[in-house]
Amino acid sequence: MRKDGPDEPVVQKTGQQLPVERAAFAWPWGVVALLVLALGWVGAYLLWNGVVFLFQL
Repeated sequence: MRKDGPDEPVVQKTGQQLPVERAAFAWPWGVVALLVLALGWVGAYLLWNGVVFLFQL
């Protein structure tokens, strides 16, 4: 048998979305990534110098 309407209910889209709250200051994630990399290099350098120092005793 055939119905007069669609097989599935139609979902109405209102077009309204919830506003996205943004911080007043956009955090510079690229600068943060560079700082993390720099700290990693400094840590590796200090660790390497500590290992070399211990083996030179």
